[in-house]
Amino acid sequence: MTDLLTNFDSDKKELGNRIEAAPSIEAVVKLTDAYLSKLHGDMTRVYSLQKSRNSGYLLEIVRYAARMLNTVEPVVHAAESHSSDVLPGQTSKGFVMFGKVVQSAIILALLMALLSVNPAPWIPILLVIILLGIEIYLHVLEWRIRSVSRKFSGVHTPIGISSPLPAKVDVQLKIAHVHAFLNCIADALSYADKALNEQASEKEGSFLEKETQILKLFQDLFEAKAFHDGEWAFKKVGHIQAILWERGIAVKEFDPMDAADILLFDVEPGADPSISRHVTIRPAFIKGKHVLLRGRVAEPFSKHF
Repeated sequence: MTDLLTNFDSDKKELGNRIEAAPSIEAVVKLTDAYLSKLHGDMTRVYSLQKSRNSGYLLEIVRYAARMLNTVEPVVHAAESHSSDVLPGQTSKGFVMFGKVVQSAIILALLMALLSVNPAPWIPILLVIILLGIEIYLHVLEWRIRSVSRKFSGVHTPIGISSPLPAKVDVQLKIAHVHAFLNCIADALSYADKALNEQASEKEGSFLEKETQILKLFQDLFEAKAFHDGEWAFKKVGHIQAILWERGIAVKEFDPMDAADILLFDVEPGADPSISRHVTIRPAFIKGKHVLLRGRVAEPFSKHF
């Protein structure tokens, strides 16, 4: 049985070698696109028109799935590979903000203590000492940030100013497991074959169920058989021709004056001496430019036979 998966299996090794040698994801997608187009062209030669069209739709789904690889971001941040690599300005920002908030609170408390009617003399002194301690702490923290910043980049990063984003690095993405990639395509083609075969069997099974005229004709022929009425059955031949004509199928008798009829009929020598002309034994069935069934014709009797 000729199907998509069988053809793919015969081409799988060669396609895998080409994918392994592909320099990038974009090249892999192009190779997959080209192969699926070739596969569809090969199957068109053996499929019917409707089945070829349906296979094209299914292969297009597989093609779009492969194109999703193009959405992968080929650029990564250099600092993303180490979770502990955090810039100094970003690390200390929380401590600096916290120190500023505490300073503001102490200054407010100092003002309230100085404006009170009978302030305790030791409270303003204590608040001033705490305020000076926090200020010294913030200066020491700033000095340490500058030292670490010079160590990482040699450039001073001021407190409160966001550090630049980590540098981006271009990476060449490739298919790491070619066989797994090809197996996914094979699975998709297997389901495509199953869908095509189910559509064909469903169409074949429901054809006669919808053809009421043909079923009634069959009933008439069986009735003629029951009554041994060959003449009645013979009259139904014209009815058969009318049914075929409604469906675009022409019943062609052999014409010895038409050279093209040689391609439509199987010609055999005549064996009856009383026949001096070509006799159509089986007519040819033609729909448009396609020959559905070849005919059969007997030549005039020849004495050399």
